[in-house]
Amino acid sequence: MRQFLRQRNTRLYALGQLLIVAGAWSIEATGSLLPMALAASAAVMLSMPLVRERYARFLASVRR
Repeated sequence: MRQFLRQRNTRLYALGQLLIVAGAWSIEATGSLLPMALAASAAVMLSMPLVRERYARFLASVRR
């Protein structure tokens, strides 16, 4: 698990998930959906490096 979290892409993904939780809390605190929308879009952007890495590994395994 420790090695998994050392990778930059997985840390960015975890940050995105943390932002979703913070956005959900801010809905309760402010009554506005805007913070959750911003957190969700940030989570999508932060997860893209991980998706690209996994896709590249998938393509490499298919080509073998």
